Amino acid sequence: MRNVILRTISIIVGILPVVAVTSRSTAEIYDASTFEPSPFICSSDQSTNLTVFLEFQPGAEKVRLSIPRGYFDPRLKWRDSTTRQGQVLRIHGERFTPWPPELLPKRQEGPYVGILLTDYRPMDSVAEHFATRIRGYTVTDVPEFYAVDSILGLETLVSDAPPSRDPETSVASDTDLYISRNSSGQITDVITCKKPGSVPYPGCRHYMESPLVDFDIDYSLKLLPHWQHMSRNARAFVSCITSNSL
Repeated sequence: MRNVILRTISIIVGILPVVAVTSRSTAEIYDASTFEPSPFICSSDQSTNLTVFLEFQPGAEKVRLSIPRGYFDPRLKWRDSTTRQGQVLRIHGERFTPWPPELLPKRQEGPYVGILLTDYRPMDSVAEHFATRIRGYTVTDVPEFYAVDSILGLETLVSDAPPSRDPETSVASDTDLYISRNSSGQITDVITCKKPGSVPYPGCRHYMESPLVDFDIDYSLKLLPHWQHMSRNARAFVSCITSNSL
């Protein structure tokens, strides 16, 4: 199990915009009606795999990732057995195979997904963090939030308390927040999406966790109806590439 020393959400959020840009360009011309989901299956061929070690805190236990080279940006030189705090991968959203190198500069031509492997707080804390930001509350003045049935089998976090800032001027008011729970009522997925019309090319950030590494995937708002496919394949993909045997 990974070390339970967790970094603050605000620090993590600060390094994510690099991936977010890709989802906005994806929505530009991609027709989501052509999306054909298929299950991800781990590859048995590891001849092209690169090893990356994630170290979330100095001196903490490292997480070993064994990742096929095709998931990395081919325009960059990657060295085997490097250590970093997070890793971004380029993925085809339908099959969770590597994004075709020839389409890397043209992510709008298909269901591009960016995946960030890193470390977060537990999902209930992540949900409360984003609920606080979206509703405009300060960290010291957080009201009680509860979930209501929403779209696509998801729930929306809401509060009876009014926002502490004018919704028309709040920088976070252009975002919807969804959660999913397991049969025990625990939050398993947290999804934030820009509302249609709020930005030119709205996208979603989908947060999940696993025993060894937490991760989020970034995709076009048009692909939100396929969030369950994204969740299943992302978890299967992460379980294939993570290992604690150093």
